[in-house]
Amino acid sequence: MTLTPAQRTIGEGIDRLVSIEITGRGVIGDLYRAARALQDAPLCLTAAARLLDRVSKGQVVILATGLPMYPWFAGEQDGPVGTATLARALLLAVGARPIIVTDPVNVDLCAAALRGAGLYVRPLDEALSLPTTAAVIPFPLEWDEAAARAQTLLDTLRPSALVAIERTGANEHRQYHSSGGKRLTDYCGKIDPLFASATEREILTIGIGDGGNEIGCAAIRDSVLRAVPHAARCACPCGGTTVPQIATDLLIAAAISNWGAYGVEAGIALLLERPEILHTREIDARVHDLCAAAGANNDGPGLLDVGADAVAGPLHGHIVDLLGRMVASGIDFGRLYREPRYPWF
Repeated sequence: MTLTPAQRTIGEGIDRLVSIEITGRGVIGDLYRAARALQDAPLCLTAAARLLDRVSKGQVVILATGLPMYPWFAGEQDGPVGTATLARALLLAVGARPIIVTDPVNVDLCAAALRGAGLYVRPLDEALSLPTTAAVIPFPLEWDEAAARAQTLLDTLRPSALVAIERTGANEHRQYHSSGGKRLTDYCGKIDPLFASATEREILTIGIGDGGNEIGCAAIRDSVLRAVPHAARCACPCGGTTVPQIATDLLIAAAISNWGAYGVEAGIALLLERPEILHTREIDARVHDLCAAAGANNDGPGLLDVGADAVAGPLHGHIVDLLGRMVASGIDFGRLYREPRYPWF
């Protein structure tokens, strides 16, 4: 799909919005610049275009998420929320069948998030035949079993694309960490072989992250090691980095990973000139609410309140509103030149 100059301009705005760092971490600027150096076009819009090129009606898209938070080893709202809303967008846009893979401890909260986004959640065989339905699959905790599961899923589902959203990946010692270097390995489904095998099969892979410890960030390893505290030396006995070994075809660095997923939704809506594909702030609030109620915390305070990465719920809604305005304005501006409706033009 060829991007027009106007679409690129809106795409640049989408990237800038979802990479605004409001919590003072001071890392996303470096990570975004490193990821952008790998592409010649806006990151979110490029991912949207690649998905639209690859995914057709009825085809499976596998979405990976989940990061068991230390010390509870339970999930957070960053990741599952964006996964659910992007699943909704792909379903509305092209009739894709979203299949979510996650850690065993995160299955219930991912299912809750999907329901908040308006999707039914059913077992895999039903999800492959029912409309507006997704499935959530717990990935094995053991490497050998996970590698076998990866091959089985790729053989049977034949996905058109894989997207990792705030999905932690294993480092050079096969250990998983939080962005702060805490060890999470025992509770993480070993999803890495799924992405490695997908790459070998030339299936499109996309990574979305905000801390450098997520699948896909191997592509910007040096920048992560320089910019992120604890990235070069974790806080666990493995003594390694927090950077995963898995790179993806495309990498989106966003201030909050959910926002990166929202940016891809906005890109899809813009390219198809269908603003309804981007979810609303009301849907966003509902997904956060249900996800929190299912046991996902707001990383930062560590409370089961509504929000992600220490950012309260309403601000996420503001981001969605602004993205929606950008998409609508971009579509309207383009139509102005194709379908004149003002007498002074």
